[in-house]
Amino acid sequence: MRTSNETTWITGEEVGREWRRLIEAGVPDGAPEFKELNGRILARDEYLYETYGKHYLKTHYGKWIGISLSGDVLIRDTSSQLIWAASEAWGDGNFAMRKLTEFPGRELMS
Repeated sequence: MRTSNETTWITGEEVGREWRRLIEAGVPDGAPEFKELNGRILARDEYLYETYGKHYLKTHYGKWIGISLSGDVLIRDTSSQLIWAASEAWGDGNFAMRKLTEFPGRELMS
């Protein structure tokens, strides 16, 4: 499913650039700046899943879903297959991913 990007989400390149800037500035890992950056990524990923991915839960239960910033979807059997395919298709960090189960699979990537 491809849609227009109504909201401008943070891209993988922007995340990397900001992450490097914070590290080079000596900002500690748990600082508010890192928490804000992680919050932007989480908000983006939650929106993409709720908007474009949630309905795949019934048809592709247990698989991994990747959703581009414009709503395109890839589904793979493992997290590593998904990361490779999504990075190739959309660029590193330019997608949300999760396991299609009740538990979203952010902490345990099987």
